[in-house]
Amino acid sequence: MKKVLSATAILLSIVFTSFWGSANAASIDLSAEPLVLAQVDTRGDLRDRVDTRSNDGVRRDDRNSNDYASRASRGVGKQGLTECSGDFAYCGASTCKPTGKKIKVDQDGGKTTKEYEEAVCTCPIITREMAVQQGVALHGLAAVNEGNMKGSCQPPSKGTIWSYAELKLPEWPQQSAGWKTLAPIAQECPVGRKTVNCWDYLCTIDPKPTANGVKTATCRCPINEGVFGHPAGGNEVYFTAAGGYFGQNGGDKLKQSDACKMFPVSGPIPQPNQ
Repeated sequence: MKKVLSATAILLSIVFTSFWGSANAASIDLSAEPLVLAQVDTRGDLRDRVDTRSNDGVRRDDRNSNDYASRASRGVGKQGLTECSGDFAYCGASTCKPTGKKIKVDQDGGKTTKEYEEAVCTCPIITREMAVQQGVALHGLAAVNEGNMKGSCQPPSKGTIWSYAELKLPEWPQQSAGWKTLAPIAQECPVGRKTVNCWDYLCTIDPKPTANGVKTATCRCPINEGVFGHPAGGNEVYFTAAGGYFGQNGGDKLKQSDACKMFPVSGPIPQPNQ
C-alpha cells in the first residue's frame, strides 16, 4: 500500500539519518508528525537563535549581533545547520543519471573532503509563492558546511541555486507526475541500491520552465553518500519519494519500484547487523 508523506517526513529520512544510529527502519512510522518533530530537535534550537529578518540570505541572530558573522557561516553545530531564505531546489522526489565524473564533497563540518561518483538530477525550484499558496512559510533548511556550500546560503553566481530541504510544504512538483504539484508518495528501496544525496549541492537554473510552468534546476550530486559527507555503509534501506506517481500517467509503463533502479534521491537508513 502506498504511503502519502508530508515533506517533513521525507526530510526526516533524507536529512536526519545521523540522529538515528542503527535504528530499524521497520519500526519507524514516517507518517507520524510527532515523531518527526521529536527527531528534529535542532529546529527548536534554530528558532531560539534566529528571527525573521534576512541578511545575506541567512536569518539574523538576534541574541548577540557581535557574533552574527561567524554564526551565519557556521549555523547550528559543526554541519552549519541553517535556515536559508529565498528560493531553492528540492530534489526529494527526483531520479538522477550518472555522469561518469567525480564530485568533491565536504565532510566533518568542512574540515575534510571526499570524492564520489557524480549524478545529475532535475529538481523543482521551491518558491515563496508556492509556499504561500499552500498556507505555509518557506523554510529552506541547509547544512552550509556540508555538500559543496562552503559556509554560505548565497549562490556563487547568477543562474545558480542551492538544493535544500523543506520542512513544512505538503505538496511540491513531482517529477514522476509530469511536474504536477502533488503530495509525495514514498517507498522503501532495498539494501544495495545506488542512491543519491542531493542536500546542500549547487544547481544550475534551467533556462526554460516545464510545459506546465514549473521552474526546475539541474543539480550535480554524489552517488551513495550519506547525509553528512560519509559513504553509505552498504547495509542501508532507502526511503524516497522518487517514482511515486509512476504508472499513474497515461502511457507510462514504469512502476513505482522502478525508481529504485534509477538513482533516486534518498536517505540511507542503517540496518542492524544480521
